[in-house]
Amino acid sequence: MLTRLESPALSEAALFAALHPELAAWFRRRFVHFSPAQLMAVPEILAGRSTLLSSPTGSGKTLAAFLGVFHDLAEARARGALPAGITAIYVSPLRALTYDLSKNLQQPLDELGWGWLRIGARTGDTTPAERARQRRKPPHILVTTPESLTLLLSQPAWIPALRETRFLIADELHALAENKRGALLMIGAERLEEVGKPLLGVRSGHPTTDDSALPPSLIRIGLSATVSPLEAVAEFLVGPGRACRIAEVTQRKPARIEVFSPLRDHAYPAAGFTASRVLAELGTWIAQKRTTLIFTNTRSGAESIGLRLKQLLPALAKLIEVHHASLDRTVRLEVEDRLKRGELRAVVCSTSLELGIDIGAIDTVVMISAPKGVARALQRIGRSGHSMGETSHGVLVASNINDLAECAVTARMMERRELEPLKFTENPLDVLAQTLVGLAVFESVTPDEAFALVRRSHPYRALARAQFDRVLHYLAGGGAALERQYQNIFGKVRLDARGCLVPAGPRVTRDYYQNIGTIASESMVQVRLGRRNLGQVEESFMKGLRVGDVFVLNGRTIRLVETRLLTAKVAAADSSVPTVPRWYANKMPLGSGLAAEVVRLRTQLAEAFAGPAPVAGRASADEATARRQAAALQILCDDYRLSARNARALTEHFVLQARVSVIPTGAFFLVEHVAQAGLVHYFFHSLIGRSANDALSRIIAQRLHEAKGGNARATIDDYGFMLTVKPFQMLTADEWRPLFRRAGAEEALRAALAESALVKWQFRGVAQTGLMVPRRVRGAERGARALQWSSEIIFEVLRQHEPDHPLLAEAYAEATQRFLDLPRAIEFLDQVAALPWDVRTLERVSPFSFGMFVSRIRETMTLEDPETTIERLFHEMYGAVRK
Repeated sequence: MLTRLESPALSEAALFAALHPELAAWFRRRFVHFSPAQLMAVPEILAGRSTLLSSPTGSGKTLAAFLGVFHDLAEARARGALPAGITAIYVSPLRALTYDLSKNLQQPLDELGWGWLRIGARTGDTTPAERARQRRKPPHILVTTPESLTLLLSQPAWIPALRETRFLIADELHALAENKRGALLMIGAERLEEVGKPLLGVRSGHPTTDDSALPPSLIRIGLSATVSPLEAVAEFLVGPGRACRIAEVTQRKPARIEVFSPLRDHAYPAAGFTASRVLAELGTWIAQKRTTLIFTNTRSGAESIGLRLKQLLPALAKLIEVHHASLDRTVRLEVEDRLKRGELRAVVCSTSLELGIDIGAIDTVVMISAPKGVARALQRIGRSGHSMGETSHGVLVASNINDLAECAVTARMMERRELEPLKFTENPLDVLAQTLVGLAVFESVTPDEAFALVRRSHPYRALARAQFDRVLHYLAGGGAALERQYQNIFGKVRLDARGCLVPAGPRVTRDYYQNIGTIASESMVQVRLGRRNLGQVEESFMKGLRVGDVFVLNGRTIRLVETRLLTAKVAAADSSVPTVPRWYANKMPLGSGLAAEVVRLRTQLAEAFAGPAPVAGRASADEATARRQAAALQILCDDYRLSARNARALTEHFVLQARVSVIPTGAFFLVEHVAQAGLVHYFFHSLIGRSANDALSRIIAQRLHEAKGGNARATIDDYGFMLTVKPFQMLTADEWRPLFRRAGAEEALRAALAESALVKWQFRGVAQTGLMVPRRVRGAERGARALQWSSEIIFEVLRQHEPDHPLLAEAYAEATQRFLDLPRAIEFLDQVAALPWDVRTLERVSPFSFGMFVSRIRETMTLEDPETTIERLFHEMYGAVRK
């Protein structure tokens, strides 16, 4: 049912002939030729086949999808059968994309003179007046988000317009497939399939557990520049058992990928040199280029670099902006519009501009630190030279020596387009609960029909009936622990006389409409400068500030004037020294494919350093060492295209590790321990990524507690984890190995999480998505304190009295499968059982463990302190060894 296309179904001449004449003539004038992506995908869309199109950024994917839609509408108009309702729905993961696309689609229509074709955007920002106009006269093409589509599907007034929908276009599919918004969209697609038809299931005589469906009437089009594996993603798009064409365009857009580092001959240069050189280089690029887009991996990093660039380049300060999700929407839209008009020389952002906003003026993308994933790096570099025929230019800037190795590996994998496989969200029970309430509000289906409907979507293809029934039990009255006393509060649905799901009362319908979606409310404080909203910071950060304190937001230094509930008034403080806010968003973990390649690099260099044994004599030993280092340098320069200076710095780092300890590879498991100031630090070199190491460290710390008592302090990064213990908790090598057993790992993690706030934190979002703790009541946002208080009370009740409650189970799955990476940690436990161990007692922390050792210190440092402190520690530890 899933078919990979080997070649286009039509020649270019035949495709021009197949298109509506006005559309074909316009395309010839504007573009002359079809791009390979368009030539591959458009014939399939014209033939009415669902299609997944994977091709590089700037290859014309979006236009390929809409050529089919434009053609369909033009042909219908020529027949005198132009639909009054919605022909195509375009869904984007970002409101910014909907805002961008609705404007960009209007340009070809204006050039075609097709004023009869209506385009509308519907998001949470759409005004009530515009919503009313759309309801009276629906657009032919609706640009929207998963949440707004779900809302429309539950409103009877919109059903006549939705009955005529033929196309569902899901853009940036990779950004939806891995999260709950994708699950919400795929359920929406199934509901869209059924609009105007009886639901499949018992009523129509189909088995309720059948995963297959009748041939779909909806043509689904998925678009992504960076997605793998294609067959699994195609099935996610159309649902199991349905047909889909897979169009993968392997012709690569011209791209230039460079690795830059301020490091030269030594891993840790003089204090202040690293940051100042990076900023100096950024300043040079900004001065030479039209527009430079600078990505950081954290919002605090974007704020810091944005501020320092403005200070470094005062003449260009007004042409440098910061963009991230905590900034107010009006601020972000203003930056995006100025960017598109070519008015800015630089924009510094975190992840907010990764996706496909059309910003063609950008000619260079700079990534500060490795972006932790090949797909993410390709997505970012695609923001430059966005138009067809232009060359993308990306620079990976390594901020430290480990980052340099990671950047080198990332660049190599980018050139080969070796993408990490997507991790799909499976059976999110809170989204299921929200879906069932939506079906009860409008569809009035039986439980069997609802079960059959959700099973036809990819996220719920393996949903067990027992899980489904437990969610229904919760919706009937809150669950076993709550229904006796609080059924009238928590009851959402009931069965009517026909055996159909219906709302338990009018309040349920109102609350459902006001709380659709999967994005949980956070404790954020709105920051206002005069009458303008600048953005938001975490409430916990704001609590630590006093009136008069200065911090950074939107690349500006501002002084706190006053706080009221969840609002803070600030004033400009341009000449003051700031305290950069510490954002609490997750640090991105290293992708599994990248981790494997870093291990491969380590192994290559370790083998080069091993080399043939030297003959007797000091001179011969020195010559052998020089030959080995030369072999390592050649690998780094030839295979990874590093400059000679950066290759020497990385080689020195590996040489130093070999002198102090040993270079860890995939052939053994290295454990190092260092005693210091009455504590013992154990370093476990498990290169499996931050999230997996987080899970693994909790398992081992829990088992250590059970074996020796006391608590161990865990410090994690992508390359391993450190446990800091008291002397009475020390273990021998033979005692450590049983703690890394596979059996009982899930139970150990559950015990560790019992005393952790992580599951409680995740439950807060799950309870909001699952409609147990509504974000909005009677049209008003509930305060963050009220949401937190309600969630914590319910969490404690369920934890004590109904530990298998579906929303509690979902919170645990969220914590262990998505925040932590328990599956990858367990995979490591399976592998480490067969590996030899190398346990070493060291006098000093090894260079490969140094990053973990100083990470706690770094968290407490201010803007300028890290470089000085880290360099001092480094030279104290390794000064004598390096001589």
